[in-house]
Amino acid sequence: MKKFNLKFAFLALIVVAVSCSDDDEPRPVATATPAAQVISSGETTSVELTSTITGTTFSWTVVQAGVTGASLGSGSTIAQTLSVDGTETGTATYAVVPTANGVAGDAINVMVTVNLAKTTYLADVKPILTVSCAPCHVAGGTHPGKWDEYDPAKNKINSIINRVKRNPGEQGFMPLNGTKLSDEKIAILEKWLADGLLEE
Repeated sequence: MKKFNLKFAFLALIVVAVSCSDDDEPRPVATATPAAQVISSGETTSVELTSTITGTTFSWTVVQAGVTGASLGSGSTIAQTLSVDGTETGTATYAVVPTANGVAGDAINVMVTVNLAKTTYLADVKPILTVSCAPCHVAGGTHPGKWDEYDPAKNKINSIINRVKRNPGEQGFMPLNGTKLSDEKIAILEKWLADGLLEE
């Protein structure tokens, strides 16, 4: 009888020990919405972080390639203003780790692609046309086409680009009796066309 009680007590001890070791806290699983994002240079990210466990906290590190403005941090939203630091599209890749009840889950990656800022008429194009096309193509000028106004410039941008790309002395070269626009300024006009002829 004593032997049986001893065995029973020993088995009970094993059961208790196994039960305690199986009582680990669950690991949180993070979700990013959106899982990837595309913004223009100078815009702010907006990535919401959620988890399978209420009360989960999030922290992240980040690797930047061709952008500035990203930094490590924590919270439930990644909201950082990113800018391209060159002439090409860049990325910021965030590694987000969820933690709940002292237990860390697996990291997830969130990639933000940062495109060059859109070219607009008011900020980029009008200053070029107003200076380069005066006195003819501006208010008070002799030519009916006024490139210091959005709609006329937008409607004739293909012709404008064609003429400013010609060499001095060629028929139709613009600006008439002026200096050929730099490659940089011509590229701005072409990018405005490619970006959809935005006004502002």
